[in-house]
This record gives sequence, C-alpha cells and structure tokens, in this order.
Amino acid sequence: MPGQFVESRPETKGYDVNPAGVAWLQQRGLWADLYADRYQAVSFWDALEHIDRPDVAVAKAERWVFVSVPIFDNAEHILQSRHYRRDEHIWYWTHDGLVNWFRSLGFNLVEHNMVESELGREGIGSYAFCRC
Repeated sequence: MPGQFVESRPETKGYDVNPAGVAWLQQRGLWADLYADRYQAVSFWDALEHIDRPDVAVAKAERWVFVSVPIFDNAEHILQSRHYRRDEHIWYWTHDGLVNWFRSLGFNLVEHNMVESELGREGIGSYAFCRC
C-alpha cells in the first residue's frame, strides 16, 4: 500500500519523485520539502537512485539515514542488470562506492544486509548510516 510507512508513524512525512506519490502526500498534508527542512532520520526505500541531488537530500539528515538501493559489482554489471533504467535511475553504486560516498558526507555504516535480495529482489542492499 502506498504511503503505509508514512501513515503508520507519528510526525513522519514523505517525499516522492513520482507525481502520483507527490499528490498523495500533499493531499494528506504529509509532503516533506526534502531540500529545505532538516530531519533526525531520513529513509530512502528504492528512492535514492532517483533523486537528482542525493548529496543535498542526505545532508538534511541530522543523525540517521536508512537506504535500500540496487547494488552493482561494476559498470558492466550495471549495463546488464534489470535495474539499469536510463529513464528513471540517475545514480548507480557498488557497495564500497555507496559506503565511501556516505562517509564523504559524514556518515558511518552501522548495518548492511542483502535480505531483500535473499527474498527475491535481485541486487537490493539495505543500509543504516549514522552521523555519529
């Protein structure tokens, strides 16, 4: 169900790049201006690779960032992957590339797993990063 995560948490807002998702959030007063406000925690479930300025968005997190994102071995793997979507995905990461990118923004890796891949979602890594 769209928005279930946002609706189930008090004082939680959402951001989306999909116009239908934006409209849904705005109709319920749950739209977050990802580039203007600051948040204790920010989550990007299948979203970070779609955002034009992920560095600016991630910088708005004061302490925690939770991410699920396609993870690749190398450039060739990207081009052969079902996750290669030139019309949707702006960013592509390897595991080390993602961890190093977050480190450059002041975040440390706290936890990582590939449970989504184990459950059938090919190549999806889940991460928790902390500014601590």
